[in-house]
Amino acid sequence: MKAEREPREAAGAGERRDIVLPGGCLLCDGDLEVRLGEGGHAASFCPRCRWISHPHMRRADGAVQVIHPAGGLA
Repeated sequence: MKAEREPREAAGAGERRDIVLPGGCLLCDGDLEVRLGEGGHAASFCPRCRWISHPHMRRADGAVQVIHPAGGLA
C-alpha cells in the first residue's frame, strides 16, 4: 500500500511522528494511524476495527510504503 501524504505532525529529530493512511487498514479499509519512532520502528492502529500491528516502512519513488509481513505460513 502506498500513501503520498506527509506526516500529520512533524516532530523534532529523534522524536515520534504520526501519519494517517486513508483506507489503509487491511481488515476493514478504515483509516490507519501510523506512529513512526526512532530507528525506523513503526506501530499502527485502526480506530474502526481496533487492529494493532507493527508494519515495516520504507520510502520509494517519492511515497511511503507500508508492508505487513505474513505472520506465519498456511
